[in-house]
Amino acid sequence: MRLASLHHADSGERVLAIATDESTFHSVPAAAKTAGLVMDAEIIDPIRLAWLTPQGLDHLAELNRRLDTGALEPLNLNHWRLTEPVPKPGKIIAVGRNYLDHVREGQEIWAKRGRKVDIPQFPSAFAKFATSLCGPRDDIIIPAGMSDIDYEIELAVIIGTPALDVTEDQALGHVAGYAICNDFAARDIQRREMEAQIGITLSKNFPTFAPMGPWFTSADSIGDPQTLQLTLEVDGEVRQDANTSDMIFSVARLVSYWSRVGLETGDILITGTPSGVALARENPQDYFLRPGQLVVARIERLGELRNRMR
Repeated sequence: MRLASLHHADSGERVLAIATDESTFHSVPAAAKTAGLVMDAEIIDPIRLAWLTPQGLDHLAELNRRLDTGALEPLNLNHWRLTEPVPKPGKIIAVGRNYLDHVREGQEIWAKRGRKVDIPQFPSAFAKFATSLCGPRDDIIIPAGMSDIDYEIELAVIIGTPALDVTEDQALGHVAGYAICNDFAARDIQRREMEAQIGITLSKNFPTFAPMGPWFTSADSIGDPQTLQLTLEVDGEVRQDANTSDMIFSVARLVSYWSRVGLETGDILITGTPSGVALARENPQDYFLRPGQLVVARIERLGELRNRMR
């Protein structure tokens, strides 16, 4: 099941929709009315997050099974903008250094500065703010004066059932579903933040630096999250190409570890990026993103993000 959040350009209304393909979205309230199903107001509101609970997803799965596309007009995308699937998450926890090849890239970069970087022994992370989120087809705004913007394709894990101190065996039972995230970064600011050994916050949190989507895909539609192929292209050139099987820490391990802070419905974990980032290239300035370039991030069975740099 694929669920999307859309925003009306004129009225400002937000609606939860069932995605049947990349350009066809059926409003959940309209679909429920056509199917003769009564849906709780909280479940059809993408902001309230009740749709991500097991009960909410059960109701939506039943609606999805009874969806009559022949009797229902899809939303007109000339009037509706596709937004991030979870518009108001409580927390976005961004895991760093979670693909072995990416760690090795970083080791080479820091070795040139005389610093040794070890293979992580636990899944460290930083915070992404909800204000950095944008939709799967939105433009990415390059902050004034910056020429070192980098890309990082990541699997986003969306929590359904609250989790506190859960085991790895229990962890995936708390996952509602998945989406794609592109974790953009301003590398010079990031370098200075890392050298200060405080944390990377500004470099990762400019507005539009976390496009997400294109929709929410329910966990039962994916099964094992450690078998998904990830690919990122810039103007058609493949820059990143990997599989989630290469993660150092699995999705289950990440959810279990970070459940110690108390994960809540709608919280998001983004799970690290594979090798191929611009910063690790021999001439990174040739690979940093420029205005007008199109960045396409794809994850198997989850769709794609298409974001133009501006």
